Amino acid sequence: MTRWRWAAAGLVAAGFAAGGLAPRPPLREPIRAGNYWILAVDFHVHGFPGDGALPPWLLGDEVARAGLDAFVLTNHNRVSTARFARRHAAGTPGPIIIVGQEITARGFHIAAAGLEERVDWTHGAAAAIRAVHAQGGVAIAAHPSRDYWSGYDDGAVALLDGYERAHPSMQLPEDGADFAAFAARAAALHPHIATIGSSDYHTAQSPGICRTLVLARERSAAGVIAAVRDGRTVAMDMDGHLYGKPDAVHLVQAARLPPPARRPFTAGSRTSVAMALVGLLLLALL
Repeated sequence: MTRWRWAAAGLVAAGFAAGGLAPRPPLREPIRAGNYWILAVDFHVHGFPGDGALPPWLLGDEVARAGLDAFVLTNHNRVSTARFARRHAAGTPGPIIIVGQEITARGFHIAAAGLEERVDWTHGAAAAIRAVHAQGGVAIAAHPSRDYWSGYDDGAVALLDGYERAHPSMQLPEDGADFAAFAARAAALHPHIATIGSSDYHTAQSPGICRTLVLARERSAAGVIAAVRDGRTVAMDMDGHLYGKPDAVHLVQAARLPPPARRPFTAGSRTSVAMALVGLLLLALL
């Protein structure tokens, strides 16, 4: 039996290693608009180990193929995978990796970006947001349909740095209406709050299918975080519709950016993930 366990573990390792042998995708040409860089960012991405399908080296390649400049790795209530991903990519060309966490609790989910340590989710939304700010990060209301409203009183909403205005679940009419209602509430309580587009990638669609166009003063993780804190963002949904403050939307429109491509993973990534999942299944069965 031990021999079969080693074989299954080898299949997992071979699957994830195989994906790293594929040619690296080209990086997106930087776009300048006035005093800002327009950076395409996905603030809500899940990876493996954790609740996403792809390990960091494959995830970074898929993010680059999607035309993104940066992404935030936000596994549920953990930062370990994101910190590993950032360390693994250090010194190599590719999208900027920002450490984050999807703070997951009954009544609210928060996509936090710019963390180093895990945030406690047990003391309510306002306490979680303050803990994010204490680390220098930003807190974004994740997929704010009515299923995730009960944890937000007005004080917590006023503390938020952003909210997801573009998200794949907007395709459901009831969720689209809920997102619009939360947007109106958030803007009334915090007029400079950032509008965010995120894919919430786990296994389906692809990273960047909804995205944020960040007006950053510098092309760095710190530049992205500062732009969210200042409300210099435009959310783009799957059809290319833009949401944000009129002056920011005007700058992005002038750049004539294409809508996100609805693209599958590459054959290499699919094969790599399939091999690894079969190996993990065998390990579980054995």
